[in-house]
Amino acid sequence: MGRGGKNELSDSVSSPDDRYLSVESNVDTKSGIYVRKSQIVASVVLVLVLTTGVGLMAGLLPECDVPSKGAITAKPFPTTGVPKPTDSKPTEPKPTETNPTEPMPVTTPAPCLDDWCKLRLPAEIYPEHYNLLLYPDLTVGSFSGTVDVDIKVTGPIKFPRIHILKMDILSSEIKPKGSSTPLSVVRMFGFEFNEFWVMEMTEDLQPGDYVWSLAFTGSLIEDNLGFYMSSYKNSAGETRNMTSSKFEPTSARKAFPCFDEPNLKAEYTTTLVHPPAPYLALSNMNVNMTTNYTLDPTLMQTTFERSVMMSTYLACFVVCDFAYKEIILDSGLPFRVYAPPDQIDQVDYSLSVGANVTEYFEKYFDLAYPLPKLDMIAIPDFVSGAMEHWGLITYREVNLLYSETDSAESNKQRVAEVVAHELAHQWFGNIVTMDWWDDLWLNEGFASYVEYLGVDYVHPDWQKMNQFLNQDFIYVMGNDQIVSSHPIIVPVNHPDEINEIFDSIPYSKGASVLRMLNEIVTEDVFKAGVASYLKKYAYQNAVSDDLWAEITEACKNASMDINVKKIMDTWTLQMGFPVVTMTKRNNGGSWMVDADQTWFLVDPQADKSKDEYGSVFNYTWNIRFNYLFESNPSTFLESPMEFGGVSFPWVGAVTDWYIANPGKFGYYRVNYDTENWKALSEQLMDDHQVMDIRDRAGLLDDAFNLARAELIDYSIPLDMTRYLSSEEEYTPWDAAYDNIIWLRETLRYRPVFAKLRTYFAGQAAPMLKKLTWNDEGSHLERYLRSDIIYMSCGFGDPDCLDEAVRLFRTYLNGSSISVNIRSHVYRFGMEEIGDQEAWDILWENYMNSDVASEKTKLRYALARTRQVWLLSRYLEYCRDPSKIRGQDFFSTLGYIADNPVGNLLVWDWVRANYDYLLDRFGVSDRYLGRLVPGFTDYWNTEQKLKELEDFWEEYPDAGAGSRGRLQAVERIRTNINWLAKNEDTISMWLDNNLA
Repeated sequence: MGRGGKNELSDSVSSPDDRYLSVESNVDTKSGIYVRKSQIVASVVLVLVLTTGVGLMAGLLPECDVPSKGAITAKPFPTTGVPKPTDSKPTEPKPTETNPTEPMPVTTPAPCLDDWCKLRLPAEIYPEHYNLLLYPDLTVGSFSGTVDVDIKVTGPIKFPRIHILKMDILSSEIKPKGSSTPLSVVRMFGFEFNEFWVMEMTEDLQPGDYVWSLAFTGSLIEDNLGFYMSSYKNSAGETRNMTSSKFEPTSARKAFPCFDEPNLKAEYTTTLVHPPAPYLALSNMNVNMTTNYTLDPTLMQTTFERSVMMSTYLACFVVCDFAYKEIILDSGLPFRVYAPPDQIDQVDYSLSVGANVTEYFEKYFDLAYPLPKLDMIAIPDFVSGAMEHWGLITYREVNLLYSETDSAESNKQRVAEVVAHELAHQWFGNIVTMDWWDDLWLNEGFASYVEYLGVDYVHPDWQKMNQFLNQDFIYVMGNDQIVSSHPIIVPVNHPDEINEIFDSIPYSKGASVLRMLNEIVTEDVFKAGVASYLKKYAYQNAVSDDLWAEITEACKNASMDINVKKIMDTWTLQMGFPVVTMTKRNNGGSWMVDADQTWFLVDPQADKSKDEYGSVFNYTWNIRFNYLFESNPSTFLESPMEFGGVSFPWVGAVTDWYIANPGKFGYYRVNYDTENWKALSEQLMDDHQVMDIRDRAGLLDDAFNLARAELIDYSIPLDMTRYLSSEEEYTPWDAAYDNIIWLRETLRYRPVFAKLRTYFAGQAAPMLKKLTWNDEGSHLERYLRSDIIYMSCGFGDPDCLDEAVRLFRTYLNGSSISVNIRSHVYRFGMEEIGDQEAWDILWENYMNSDVASEKTKLRYALARTRQVWLLSRYLEYCRDPSKIRGQDFFSTLGYIADNPVGNLLVWDWVRANYDYLLDRFGVSDRYLGRLVPGFTDYWNTEQKLKELEDFWEEYPDAGAGSRGRLQAVERIRTNINWLAKNEDTISMWLDNNLA
């Protein structure tokens, strides 16, 4: 699923996919409606009339004490066909001789022992092919459909079941394949808790081949998951409706009855009913034929070629009136990008990047892309950043569309990253799919790693492999150094648990440990193992051990004795990471260095008993430990470290400084003795370019976090920041920037804040003077300028703020601002002079813009006013989808909460409106679950912690936000402890360095 780099301005609150929805780098907070003239055309007949002897629709809930959830309803069997989609609410079946009761209450005492109470589908039955027809009605916002599922039964089964969610089942029957006579049933019912449609057979299904036929209806306007309706306005101001789908992880069951588990792969033959041109239908495969729909000649139906074997979450259905641009790849593959006609000029960049990256991945994976076409499409309403539907990749507009005049370099990089990520999935995830969601990281971690390779291939000047540290490595370490983190591979069962794990751990930590493994086994061996894995398990499912086995075999072929599983289990099966502590000692006249590892937790008072998972490795890791000395910085020495420590001889000059984990490939922190820290700091001041860019970034990040953990004095990282005024590379500056911003936000309301502002504004000033506000230079120079402006203005530098206000006034008077400094001007201009007049101008520009990246900049800027009543109005606008799209709801709240003036305002608003939020989004929405944790990161008082705990006590059902609640509480407690112990130390250091 879509993701991207670490960015503070994002389209979702808190990470991950939140972070993976980010759209603006380096910002301080990684289709037409078709109206038929007549609406009384004959209804769509989607299934054959069921025989009267089979019409036994009970609509019963099984009798077991399990709470119900969602909306699964049943209607009596039709007698003359299936009605067209309807906008009316479903009605419960009325008692009849064949449908004797309405759903019964849950009465059987727990535990529920019936077959359908098991969360997973039975192993004795699996699908082979779906023959699916869907008719989305864009005029009323609902859909109907039929599906014939060819199923294989391998053992006797009494209660065959299939997934459904929030749909009405109109008919359901099972026939032996080749027979026209349905099998007899006792009853059939929806079991809401596990989202099943269950048939109780009169006699057990015996091993053999069957066809399960169902007719169903559902809503297109429930939310933006499953099969849903989106809309946009064209240049004439007309609202144009369309439909799209988004299924990962468990929403295919909202579009059609299916075996909605990733290891139950099947082939698909899909037909979509849709309005005539300019409307068209898209799906995973290429079009077989488009004809008039026989039951309504004003409509068309498009049938697609039979698909390859794939998981349900990869299916995709789109009906739209979009335009496209196309490139034919060297292989002859048609590669297209679709967008609304008025935005088609914004697809050129993603089309070019996508075509080049696709051809690169074919070589990298040593495997041709297998489908006959590859489409990418920008969806106006899309809950995630993007989704890797096979052959039809869907994107949030901001992650696919790029305007040469209105999109910044950060938007350009974002598009390249997300496109490369989703294209990587066409192999790693689609051809070979994880067996179950506990191995989600096999999909997301791998795509998150190789996206860097793809972008680096297209833009080698961007230093993407260095940027990995900022965007993934350092970012996820910050989330993984707390007790309430979780392992990369974590047991999950319920859909809420599955939704919850789509966070930075499988994505960014997964990418980080793969990058580490690539370095251990060498790139050629790693690629050979991956290629072997993809070919061996093509169109199948796999687990982590399968990948480790293929890379181990590749190591053997290269005469390398490396047990990959032995190494990688320590990184994937336990959460967290170690700190390796270095100690130099005199050993009878010769010098030695001891290296010992311990579990690193940023809170020295962390309660390790709160660890939910435990560790079979006792929180030790298999480390490939390497290091270099000042006198020979180009030679990496190596000592393996398995589960404990290691000693090695000192081989440099006695006065040498030394660096462990050079290049920052190993996923761990390093602590040195005070003498070495001081030597490293002095080297940075004397000549920082002696050290690799990645090492400078790693030293800064390690030092700040080790100080937070009370393992070193805060003077060490603060001393290291003194050299930043001469640092000209983006990667080290950005590593420092993140930690400096943490200090700023944590100390914002403390007396020391004035001194902190003065010091860091002073450190940024020389670089701002050199870079200026002129929008010029290389890609990374523009990135660095962004950090420097945010540092300078964010810490109150008067010259920086004066320039921001001057430029903002010219903007309000109708002038254009250079695109790469536009976000800075909008933000700081609104903070300084953002009155109602300015706010209204930005709002009007936001409503009128058709450039997604520009709309995001404006939406963020609107949240930066210091006028509380304007922020209150903005909060109410969030309730109106005509003003703030549903996909932007949570990120807009996050933008407002990121404003110091708006933080407590959002907190009060959320508490007052939480019932509304639950009703609108549901407790299973992972973005709702991350909303409150996303804006409490810097809270540091017992009062706020008590308010939070009281609120959650009032709403105890956390749904997909369970882990987020634990992490929020842990972070606030950590902040409280940190403030009590470190504020005075920092204050004294600032006194000494501001003199």
